[in-house]
Amino acid sequence: MSKLRMMSGSADEVGAMLQENYDRILDSNRKWAEILTFDPDPQTGLTPKEVVWRKNKARLYRYVNHDIKHKTPLLMIYALINKPYILDLIPGMSLVENLVEQGFDVYMLDWGDWEWEDRDLCFGDLVDDYISRAVLKVCQISRVKEISLLGYCMGGTITTMYAALYPTPLIKNIIYLAAPLDFENAGLSSAWLKEPEFNPDRVADTFQLIPKEFIDLGVKMLRPITNYWGTYTRLWKTIDEGTPIAAWKALNKWVNDNSNFPGAAYRQWIKDLYQGNKLVKKEFYIKGRLVDMANIKAHLLVMCGEKDHLVLPGQTKAILEHSQALDKTYREYPVGHGGLVFGSYAKKESYPVISDWLGERS
Repeated sequence: MSKLRMMSGSADEVGAMLQENYDRILDSNRKWAEILTFDPDPQTGLTPKEVVWRKNKARLYRYVNHDIKHKTPLLMIYALINKPYILDLIPGMSLVENLVEQGFDVYMLDWGDWEWEDRDLCFGDLVDDYISRAVLKVCQISRVKEISLLGYCMGGTITTMYAALYPTPLIKNIIYLAAPLDFENAGLSSAWLKEPEFNPDRVADTFQLIPKEFIDLGVKMLRPITNYWGTYTRLWKTIDEGTPIAAWKALNKWVNDNSNFPGAAYRQWIKDLYQGNKLVKKEFYIKGRLVDMANIKAHLLVMCGEKDHLVLPGQTKAILEHSQALDKTYREYPVGHGGLVFGSYAKKESYPVISDWLGERS
């Protein structure tokens, strides 16, 4: 639709324009309210896949591909507190779909929904009992001895823990997408979570299994106007301009589809990383073993968003300094946290970079 018409002309013409604008606003408001009230959530994560391994609530997916062109398989690892289908949101707007079409053998580790019995899970459990076994399963199924990893957000942090501790199977490539590693300056999060004002032990002791609503509120309050008001004004504008709303609906579903946070892992996440910054200080241990990023020698592709308020570029860029990788590629884009994997810019700019870089090394 065109913009609201400016008022000019005779009294009758201006009156007609006013009525047209008024009717249009009412129609947009009606559609907006109907979508928010009655529209079902769209289907997401539709790229065909098979469950090839299970552990607790976790599922290891292998995406169906009858034309694999690149021998080295890729395992995607996402955060504990959100659903990984942001990487496979909707057809035509999916990093997974794009990589499958480019001939990659793609796997994804879906953590599932953590419940009360998972409250004592720590990062050591996640690395040793989940990621290490998933990697072995990937290599077994694909019949290889080396693998590529992709870690998005917290998934990149956990990927780093695994890669620093497990030399085999060989990790050939690692792709970091907005993954926090250096927590010295984490923006507003550093101010909110600094000690002694914020006590993660008290939170973990109280909840034990940290509710998803608690985590969701904290994340959204970092930018409350954008998250609680801007989201819905963007929908209204989309409706008013007559552009498709499928992408908005899918992304809004994902934003509000969160998971609980195991209390033991939450305690480590806040106390050891955000407050202690122990990963870059070489003070972070998993079951008695030091997580030393200097052990990482894989080829690295590091991608960040200049406008990312959740993970500042410097937090991810730290891997370039602390690893021993000789093949390092860094890219920074004028997007926020999700802009690397979702949206027209991601499809045009970051998808080709990922597939081209990985293709040359797989």
